[in-house]
Amino acid sequence: MATIAQYKEVKKVAVLMPAFCEEQSVGNVVSRALNYLPNVIVVDDASTDDTAIRAEAAGAMVIRRETNGGKGASLTEGFKYLLANGFDAVITLDADGFHDPDEIPKFLETYQRTHLPVLIGNRMAELKKIPVVRRWTIRMMRYWLDRLLGVYVPDPPCGFRFYRCDVLPFILEERSSLPSEFETLLNISSRRIRVGSVRVTKQPKRHKSLIAPFRDVIRFSRVLSKYYKKMHKPRKSGRMIDEEL
Repeated sequence: MATIAQYKEVKKVAVLMPAFCEEQSVGNVVSRALNYLPNVIVVDDASTDDTAIRAEAAGAMVIRRETNGGKGASLTEGFKYLLANGFDAVITLDADGFHDPDEIPKFLETYQRTHLPVLIGNRMAELKKIPVVRRWTIRMMRYWLDRLLGVYVPDPPCGFRFYRCDVLPFILEERSSLPSEFETLLNISSRRIRVGSVRVTKQPKRHKSLIAPFRDVIRFSRVLSKYYKKMHKPRKSGRMIDEEL
């Protein structure tokens, strides 16, 4: 079982944004995020437009990936950078304007009040704004997270999140696949790391989403199957070792 501090002061906090071909919105998102935190990091996932240029012009530190690897690969690279550069915590959000940077203070205030090392955005208060298929996908993920681990998270796939950086090694240690939002939650929750939620608003899409709910369900099913097999895999006898940070 992972052992992490009940409370840890966070002074150096970054905003981390994975981005792929978001030249229309990334500059605005970066500028607004800088109103609340001085360190905004954009991981450009081999965009073919001016995403990196506009992010830098707006004041972000940009990490450029040579090949496109998807959101999980971008987050992985960003997390490694944060750990290597002594950050205490990170807030992740999308570069397409889907998350409202003006809600960044909500995560910081909630951490100061609850001391929970992981906080997940919760859009479920505005059900009418969420498409029906997406709504049922969220409910299914929520049900299985609660069923498997007894952890209730209202909106498991939400990418607007707060992580204390001492949690990140437990996300990155899974080498078999890149961390999707739901798989990240499984990895964290299975180690009894406490998770909370923060109510956020759902912003209108400024362009067509690249995420298909049907595809999300397939990916979710694969992650769930993989995790179920992992849980029921026979363990070799040996000395128990506590994971400590």
